[in-house]
Amino acid sequence: MYKNLNPKALGVSGRQSELIELALTYGFRGMDVDMADLAKRARVNGTPQAIRFLDSAKIRIGGFDLPIAWKGDDSQFKTQLEQFAEAASVAAALKAHRCILTVAPACDTRPFQENFEFHRQRIGQMADVVAKQGIRIGLAFQSLRSQREGKQFQFIYETDSLLTLVRTINAKNVGVVVDTFHWMLGGGSIDQIVSLQPDQVVGVRLADYSRDEDVDKFDERSRRIPGEGGGVDCQAIVNSLAQRKYDGPLTLFTHASLFRGNTREWIVQRAANVLDELWRGAGLVKPKPAAAGSTE
Repeated sequence: MYKNLNPKALGVSGRQSELIELALTYGFRGMDVDMADLAKRARVNGTPQAIRFLDSAKIRIGGFDLPIAWKGDDSQFKTQLEQFAEAASVAAALKAHRCILTVAPACDTRPFQENFEFHRQRIGQMADVVAKQGIRIGLAFQSLRSQREGKQFQFIYETDSLLTLVRTINAKNVGVVVDTFHWMLGGGSIDQIVSLQPDQVVGVRLADYSRDEDVDKFDERSRRIPGEGGGVDCQAIVNSLAQRKYDGPLTLFTHASLFRGNTREWIVQRAANVLDELWRGAGLVKPKPAAAGSTE
């Protein structure tokens, strides 16, 4: 596995070249990208021009969010699939093989069983479209009560339900994104992670939560740095991934509000230090002696 940077999760912004430089400066081997934006640039300027900075930097693409809307009627979905195929060709040029789809935990239009079948069919079709490009789709979910409030029909907000959806889709290039915050709040366990084949884990997003706060009042701002909340044993999860020979991205995925008021350099370095500490805890690298005056 490798250290991966998601600038948005840390509240870091800038030109693509600036973000790449930050990632490389602080030892990240991968970075998440906005594939919808890259596909738009490719349409206007051609793929080589759109990906030139990422390609020349030789940085791995950790993942990208699904770059299309996909819940329209059948006619709209046909057009959306064509757009997805176009974006997939850009992704393939970048060797970006991990697409992330977050399943909404509730809706106003479909009862559970109807919605489940809708997701099974649509995600299966999208998986077929990008399979030839070697792209895997990782499903993530949202576990919080606040993310379901005001909706008529509940859907997938627990780990078991997500795993059932993946099994039902039954496509070799559909797996899960282990977002430790939602995974554990959704009733998941480390044993469930261990039970997955390494290639079923499309991505890993690390965040803790406070065990001393009311989970029913959580929102995305409740995400904490691993080890600072006591609700998620992120070190044990990283250890299990290392033992299972997981070879994908490991991303610090907290909330931007945690770092507000700090420089981009400080934030990215802080993220790198957090991941380095987890690496050392898993025995993946030998700990380095602290420099004089260092607090690390």
